[in-house]
Amino acid sequence: MALKNTIQFVTIASEGNTTDFGDLTAASIRFGACSSPTRGIFFRGNNGNGNTLSNVIEYITIASAGNPADFGDLTANVGRNFGFSSETRGISAIGIGSDGGASNRIEYITIASTGNATDFGDSTVQHPLGHGCASSTRGISAGGGSSASNVIEYITIASVGNGTDFGDLGATTQQKGACSSDHGGLQ
Repeated sequence: MALKNTIQFVTIASEGNTTDFGDLTAASIRFGACSSPTRGIFFRGNNGNGNTLSNVIEYITIASAGNPADFGDLTANVGRNFGFSSETRGISAIGIGSDGGASNRIEYITIASTGNATDFGDSTVQHPLGHGCASSTRGISAGGGSSASNVIEYITIASVGNGTDFGDLGATTQQKGACSSDHGGLQ
């Protein structure tokens, strides 16, 4: 996979190609993101040669194109993380920790203000290359793991605490995407 620093957008209400939005401050790969109605957040993971881990959090204002600004830092350098959010709180599920091994750490930020991430709790499993989605109250993480996983777990976004078993995927997965509305999630 090639490292990229480009940010692109589409207008969901109409068909068409992507349009340039701006550029991340460094080329990156395998990192998490989340958003509120006004801000987009990037939990930058691997950067440099793809094996260098990062703790950088950047944000954009969705209504105006441009390069991101510094938001704060994750508690440690990470990689292969993923993100999801409610309208107010962003969650970063850590894939690879600062020691280079798989991690089960979860961190959170308040999207409307800038600042460093805070410990949220731990996942029931390690999720490198996992994926997540959320409603306004609950975050779901699924798949991932060093050799793929079928585990699904959830957290209550407004509180802090460890993940809770939700069920299992129909197959083991890694490096998939997920999306949701306030009514449910799709993988």
